[in-house]
Amino acid sequence: MRFAIAILVLAVGCQANVGVHRKLKPEQVAAADAWKGVARIAVMPPDNWTTDVGLEYITWYRAVVNELVREKGYEVASLAEVNRFFRKNKFSVAGEAGIYSAADLTKQFGVDAILYWAITAGGPRMMFLLEKADGTALWSTGDVGLALGYVAPVRGGFNPDDKEIALALGEILRALPPRTP
Repeated sequence: MRFAIAILVLAVGCQANVGVHRKLKPEQVAAADAWKGVARIAVMPPDNWTTDVGLEYITWYRAVVNELVREKGYEVASLAEVNRFFRKNKFSVAGEAGIYSAADLTKQFGVDAILYWAITAGGPRMMFLLEKADGTALWSTGDVGLALGYVAPVRGGFNPDDKEIALALGEILRALPPRTP
């Protein structure tokens, strides 16, 4: 059964989606009234469409994204909560959570919105989508590729894409609207 689900996930995921769960939306920001009541966000693991970004970096990126969202004034579901959900469901890739709606996920994590994101090849390319329980897209980036002008040197045993992605997260999430009281 799990194999059949994985095949379905891969088949659906190849249709220019952010994983299997959400159609890629162009850059957008919802009107202020749509944001009312959004105080707590769950950051899902990214759909990783590259072969260069390892799990050890994905875990780090998720922690960075959580903190960047928190800096915008939102409460954030802990990484442990999201990890437990994935373990309980025996999910091994982010796209498998696509069988749950945003309404189901917000209820599961006790949050007001879900932040979906994906990493694609092409150094770096990413996309983000923040969605309320009712399916309203609050914020999306479209497919973002950053120029080398945004990339600063990072020392260590990082893959070149990882250096760029770490810096790109901050640049992209700078556009996430801050929480308003």
